[in-house]
Amino acid sequence: MKRQGFSLLEVILALAILGGAIAVLGELARQGLENTRLARDTACAQLLCESKLAELLSGMEYPEPVQQAPLTSGDVPSQFPWVYSIELVPTAQDGLVAVWVTVTQERPSERHPAQCTLVRWILDPGVALSEAQTEGSTGFSSGGLSSP
Repeated sequence: MKRQGFSLLEVILALAILGGAIAVLGELARQGLENTRLARDTACAQLLCESKLAELLSGMEYPEPVQQAPLTSGDVPSQFPWVYSIELVPTAQDGLVAVWVTVTQERPSERHPAQCTLVRWILDPGVALSEAQTEGSTGFSSGGLSSP
């Protein structure tokens, strides 16, 4: 006796295997998209953090402690806003201070917000200002050439 087709049990088993494979592939695709989003947002956070640090180092903005201030940048392709924090930490070297700049995406923690922190040592702004005021009041400068 020859069989002419598939039995109902074989069809149901094939459909169950196909459904399981589709479910696994769908979950892998979702995880891939989430990781892609996180990588994009982390790269964006790094660029924004470098930009804010460059503003501080160039003198466009005075380095003072800030917590969760909104970051205004029109070029950021994100539906969630970005915030930044600045922390000044004294170092073991006199006249130097460590500037910690942290940029974070404002989104729920279960959604894995992107974050980047950069640290640079700069001249202590308080010391630099007091030296500049002292030089200005005496008329002498510690740099430059002097004549005998």
